[in-house]
Amino acid sequence: MNRSLGLALFGITTSVTGCDDRIDGYIAALSISENGFARDAKEIRKAQGQEIELWGFVDHRNLYGNAGAKRILGDCWSGDGPDAATWRFDLKARENDEAGHSFSVYVPNDAGRVSLLKVFLADAKAGRPTRVFVKGKLFRFDAPTNIATHSGL
Repeated sequence: MNRSLGLALFGITTSVTGCDDRIDGYIAALSISENGFARDAKEIRKAQGQEIELWGFVDHRNLYGNAGAKRILGDCWSGDGPDAATWRFDLKARENDEAGHSFSVYVPNDAGRVSLLKVFLADAKAGRPTRVFVKGKLFRFDAPTNIATHSGL
């Protein structure tokens, strides 16, 4: 990454996250998310489409993928993935957040998928959290509720 792009991404990341916990440069999902929605909708809009590095915890009750993922996950499988080339898991900001208080992370079906799903499954069965580090583009959408419209991630 060239120096000016790195500085621009650092500026965007800092404005979105403030000074919350970082691990090896990855910012805590808690910095941008509260109960699966954007913590600060205005800042998230500014970061739309930018690359971001986050750490958080797998929502073991929200694991989606094709028939191959279903065979691996068994009862932990939540449904079909977004498309034939992609699977999905949801990311929680805190390890003890309730299931569903998370946001979607889309992952390509690649050679590492099987081993990763097996780790998620083993942790889910053992009742232990799975901390993950993700790098990708941040996207938001309007998420209307009965009371207000939030920014979904």
